[in-house]
Amino acid sequence: MNLKPTYPIYQQIADFICEKVLAGIWRDGDKLPAVKDLAVLTSVNPNTVIKSLTWLVDNDILTTQRGVGYFLTEGAASKTLALKRRQFIEEDLPDVFASMQLLGLDLDELAALHQNYRKQAAKGKSSATAKGGVRHEKK
Repeated sequence: MNLKPTYPIYQQIADFICEKVLAGIWRDGDKLPAVKDLAVLTSVNPNTVIKSLTWLVDNDILTTQRGVGYFLTEGAASKTLALKRRQFIEEDLPDVFASMQLLGLDLDELAALHQNYRKQAAKGKSSATAKGGVRHEKK
């Protein structure tokens, strides 16, 4: 995992977990790997992982069972999607709009770029599936 120096590490770990949920790799009710395993997987201190997991519990994406571990809540995927959309709209989109204004890029140009990106992404997914890659469908 490549950590960004300007973004809190615990938040990056939470984002990593959210991405697994949104990709359908981890699903509602699934048990997450142990804190120690997540620390090794993400190359961070277990205390930082716990801070990330606590943040996700506070946002009703995870629940904990004492002595057993952390589990995705029922509806975790939809809650994660709502949370990440809100974060994107409130935190990232203003910077995108500011850059667009600075560069003289309008919404029509952005829409065309987005359409091209989606076509390329679809080609990448098709070739990954054809090469034996796994695609998880949402429930």
